[in-house]
Amino acid sequence: MIREDTVDYKKELESLPKGELRYTMRNDYMFKAVLQDNEYALRGLLAVLLQIPVESIVDIETLNPIELGQAVDDKTCVLDLKLRLNNYRIINIELQVSRFEYWVERSLVYLCRIFDNLSVGDDYGEVLPAYHIGILDFWLPGKAHEFYSEYVFMNRKNHEIYSDKMSLRVLNLKAIEDESIVKEPKELFEWAKFFKATKWEEIKMLAENNEYIAGTVVRLKKLSDDEKIKMQCEARERYEHDKASYIKQGWNEGRAEGRAEGETLHLVSQVCKKLAKGKNLDEIADELEEDVEVIKPMYDVAVKYAPDYDVEKVFEAYKEMKEAVVS
Repeated sequence: MIREDTVDYKKELESLPKGELRYTMRNDYMFKAVLQDNEYALRGLLAVLLQIPVESIVDIETLNPIELGQAVDDKTCVLDLKLRLNNYRIINIELQVSRFEYWVERSLVYLCRIFDNLSVGDDYGEVLPAYHIGILDFWLPGKAHEFYSEYVFMNRKNHEIYSDKMSLRVLNLKAIEDESIVKEPKELFEWAKFFKATKWEEIKMLAENNEYIAGTVVRLKKLSDDEKIKMQCEARERYEHDKASYIKQGWNEGRAEGRAEGETLHLVSQVCKKLAKGKNLDEIADELEEDVEVIKPMYDVAVKYAPDYDVEKVFEAYKEMKEAVVS
């Protein structure tokens, strides 16, 4: 972990450039690259997300670090930040900027995965508390428009908490645009504005009033000048553009299931890309963070189209196979 608290922030902030940020903290690669080994900044962020004293955070371990500059189409396809806090809690922070139809269901899957943290031979009482925190920039369908929400398991009749060892929280950046929404705690609102910021002047102003954000800005500036990091941030932008195009294609073709079909087409394309790189079924499912049962039908169809793995042909064959099963 890098400790940024020894840096002369005032000097660093004065040297910041002006104008538009080429890659903001809403780029998931930059988000993870900036935070994964920045203990000082993480302490400040986690303290406000979990609403605990910053002094209580003595140790943070990143459980899924990436090698900065490595390609984003393999293990880096999913760029959540998985942390162990004080060797007592498991926290998964997910940045999701573009609208995702099934985010609620996906967040539950992620939460259950990190809650399943017992080692062989451990007693059930030793399971570590697990928190999945989503930083979103879209409203969840059917959910109240709130700045920061926490969801727990409880009794519907008397609202008794069943267990406080599982928690799902959502920081919604869309709330910044709505003056009618209360944005508390104040310190978290500052972080939200930082994540949403598009100009160096904006983040400098925020950093001047928050030492933990200042520590993040120093790291952001350093990585923004790194050519390898910029290449991977650009690659992530292309990935998101491609994904959006596949979804839009589903809509444009006029199918009632347009969005779901577009997302399926995107998943098929990822399977084809990984097959072309020599990945096996288990590796592909693991890297895409999908169940093997979901990937296997696509995989079985795609292998028949080696070595080119034409995405459109594989997708059409996959659809025909699914239709034949249904009929």
